[in-house]
Amino acid sequence: MRWIGYLPLWIWAQYQAPRLMGVGDLQAVLIGEILSANPACALPVNRLVVQAASAFYLPAPELNMRLGGVAYRWDTLQGFSLLIQQWNFDKITQGEGGLTYALRLLQQRLTLAVRGRVLSTNFSEYGRLYRGTPDIGFTFQISSRFLIGGYGYNLLAQGWGFLPGSTQYGVGVAYIPSPSAQLLTEISQREGAMPEIRTAFLYTPHPALALRGGVGLPLLSVGGGASLSYKRIALDIGYRYHPAVGSWISAGLSYAK
Repeated sequence: MRWIGYLPLWIWAQYQAPRLMGVGDLQAVLIGEILSANPACALPVNRLVVQAASAFYLPAPELNMRLGGVAYRWDTLQGFSLLIQQWNFDKITQGEGGLTYALRLLQQRLTLAVRGRVLSTNFSEYGRLYRGTPDIGFTFQISSRFLIGGYGYNLLAQGWGFLPGSTQYGVGVAYIPSPSAQLLTEISQREGAMPEIRTAFLYTPHPALALRGGVGLPLLSVGGGASLSYKRIALDIGYRYHPAVGSWISAGLSYAK
């Protein structure tokens, strides 16, 4: 069964969204990112955000993922988001859907969020398996230049085996020296694995161009990407390399209103 060798790859990958790839999979403090382990990051800055992307594993392009998400903020304090992910390879197909509710408190400086996800795994030889799990997360704006965030992902993963993955926790901080630049760092812990430290930057030299880059340790992983915007639409591109699983590339479109 060829797909067995690819399971650890998918577990590490999580959401292969181009903006996440661009910052090396750092997820705790990415504001407005629907496809993230931290559900609090999905609360959009704009009223409505829509994202869609595809990702490919470069050593074996037949292994690919399709992702999508919608986030809507119905007032200054509340919002919800929906994410969808699907991938298949050889004899296994995985589908995932999640719904998030987010609430802002303390003069909109604190965002609390909870997300419920349902996963459907289909083995062509053994049938279909369904599982559900919650995720939780927060962000807190300490000042105009500092933001912290944290999350708990796959909280009911114990006993699931290799699908859909292990429990993961992360906490991070963002330093925002100017409206066009951010420096981000995060430490995350996946069940049964060593802690990982990620550092990334976001830089917007022009309103139509955003650049991203990130590195992770102790296993040196790198990521990079860019977004090209025209009015309300952006083209997002991301690349990530990890020595344990190789290279992924992702491209997608996002719309903000």
